[in-house]
Amino acid sequence: MNRKRIHVSRRGLLLLALALGFGVQTAGAIDVPPPPAPTEPNHVNIGWMVFVPAQITVPAGTTVTWVNTDDSNHRIKFPDQMGPRLDKGASYTRTFTTPGTYAYECGIHGPRMTGSVIVK
Repeated sequence: MNRKRIHVSRRGLLLLALALGFGVQTAGAIDVPPPPAPTEPNHVNIGWMVFVPAQITVPAGTTVTWVNTDDSNHRIKFPDQMGPRLDKGASYTRTFTTPGTYAYECGIHGPRMTGSVIVK
């Protein structure tokens, strides 16, 4: 069997490793700020996998509005109902008439994206 010996520099190995996908998580990681706090009362902004604020307290009879501020679609999912798919700029509202804590999550991204409404 004839074998050829190939010399590869450290830089060449690094470039090869990057091309094959090694180190992509480190190289591709970016620090993304959360969406801005809402400027209107009883509003929750959605963006970058978080709800801002994550917890909101309102009196009974209040309508809460969620606004999608990023390019990813989201849905507001409560145990008893789910809102529509929200594109960027779209909103969803729900009126809370009974005191209690209402936990919700994104119906697309699941339990890694959660929030709650506390109704007094």
